[in-house]
Amino acid sequence: MDLNRLDVVDLVSGIRSGRFTAEDVVRSCLNRIAEREPLIRAWAHFDPEIAIRSARSRTDHAGPLSGVPFGAKDVIDSADFPTEMGSQAYRGHRPPYDAACIAIACRAGGILLGKTVSAEFAGTQPTETANPHNANHTPGGSSSGSAAAVADFMVPLAFGTQTGGSILRPAAFCGIVGFKPTFGLYSTAGMKPAAHSFDTIGLLARSVPDVVTVHAALMGDAALTRDQDLNPPRFGFFPSHLWETVEGDMRALMKEVLRGISNARGTICEVATPASFETITEHRAVINAFERARGLAGEAATHRQTFSAQTLEVCERGFAVSGERYVQARRALDNFRAQAEQLFTGVDVLLTPTTPGEAPAGKSYAGDPRLQELWTMLHLPSITIPAGRGRRNLPLGVQLVGRRYDDSIVLAHALWLSTVLSGTQAATGR
Repeated sequence: MDLNRLDVVDLVSGIRSGRFTAEDVVRSCLNRIAEREPLIRAWAHFDPEIAIRSARSRTDHAGPLSGVPFGAKDVIDSADFPTEMGSQAYRGHRPPYDAACIAIACRAGGILLGKTVSAEFAGTQPTETANPHNANHTPGGSSSGSAAAVADFMVPLAFGTQTGGSILRPAAFCGIVGFKPTFGLYSTAGMKPAAHSFDTIGLLARSVPDVVTVHAALMGDAALTRDQDLNPPRFGFFPSHLWETVEGDMRALMKEVLRGISNARGTICEVATPASFETITEHRAVINAFERARGLAGEAATHRQTFSAQTLEVCERGFAVSGERYVQARRALDNFRAQAEQLFTGVDVLLTPTTPGEAPAGKSYAGDPRLQELWTMLHLPSITIPAGRGRRNLPLGVQLVGRRYDDSIVLAHALWLSTVLSGTQAATGR
């Protein structure tokens, strides 16, 4: 049995029943890393000895993540591994403590396998990480290593961060599940801020049930997701003002998904784009640049020469933004957040494409973030689910979005939809 290919739920069940041990699982993951890492380049740091020692110490299997190995994006602090932020400025940096999300996952029985590759300061600089479905294509960014490691069966779970679309886009490009909770729901203590108004820690896994399990563990709560009343589930199809950016194969897949929902007796209605919604991206760009530049003021004072061209450009643009313009943009987004409630009139969740299409060729461009960043800036929970493949046989995903703090409703609908999509993909061979 290839234990590295098992999902979180199956690993916990197998370890608790004694069919295999946490050490067996870790060794299987390490073997996969040894085989594939020279091509995929998903890991910034890992140490087999530390991982095996941690696995051997897991003798109590009561935790909800008992014995589950996981990765963490390298902008998230860890005590056992360096945290280098994808930057020369932090080369060899060793934090004294684990970040909150890592500590909570370990407290629940998880095992930190290592740190996954991040773009510099979780920005836009390309990384060398490859898409496991085609190594000549990007895995997306900036949580590139987390997505690739999970998709390539190196680890069943990884933490990422999303300031624009840095969890959902790489998850969609790599054919896995990516979940960004409501802004502020998971503690960001121990994470290097990018733009503090938007920064959110989230999850990358290979199934929706795995995300449900991990979410419950992080929240310290029994999952109520399966108890949500979905009779019938109500989806609002939201093309948005960005529909013209969506490619033909993604549009065709959306039609299939909508047809599948209808055939499974879900309800669907189309949700209109609110007035002035097309200006929201302009305000986000102002806030993002202003906060990123000022968040890197200390590093820029002493290590500016190590910054990539992309980071330098964002810093220059951000310092050129006045405080007055920044506050205006913050107020504008506050107004949009207040108006977001009307998007859910008569529906439980919104349904949109996650990305315009498949992962772009090459590694110099991580893909268009606008379809994901809409919901990041509005502080709404969102999840991407694998839904099919495009014309180049690369993965495509669809995105569900909920009201603020309706994370359990989003996850319940994702469970329902993932079952529908599994049947549709089996029937069509996509």
